[in-house]
Amino acid sequence: MHMLLAGDHPVLAVLRHQREVVTVRDREFTGVGFFTNFAVPEAAPRVPDVDRLVIGDVYAELEGLKHTAGFLLFLRQGAIDFLECFGVEDTFPQHPTIRRAFYMHPRTPGSPWLCETKERDLDWIFTSPRCLLRQMNEPPR
Repeated sequence: MHMLLAGDHPVLAVLRHQREVVTVRDREFTGVGFFTNFAVPEAAPRVPDVDRLVIGDVYAELEGLKHTAGFLLFLRQGAIDFLECFGVEDTFPQHPTIRRAFYMHPRTPGSPWLCETKERDLDWIFTSPRCLLRQMNEPPR
């Protein structure tokens, strides 16, 4: 979660405060990844004016997987809600170990194709119309 919350942005600063007090409610393995559900105390600061957001520019090489896995951090009502880790293979390791984590961003501006980047692209995360941090209109899961 450290990489998902890294960077100089007010939204990320609030989420780092939440990370200090968040607890894990449970973890659900899907066979091709997992969901980790969190509980954020009511007294913890919330990201203002945010109903639903998804941050998802972190990928990793995991022991036991041939292809990379991705991570999506979901927020609801300004608070960390759950973390999804997903793979593209038919199976997922029981105890995944990260070999290497990295950031992704568009290969070219506006492209749907992502490529690895050495530094986090906060402009893409927070301003691109096709960014992976977005307000969501679908109902909560």
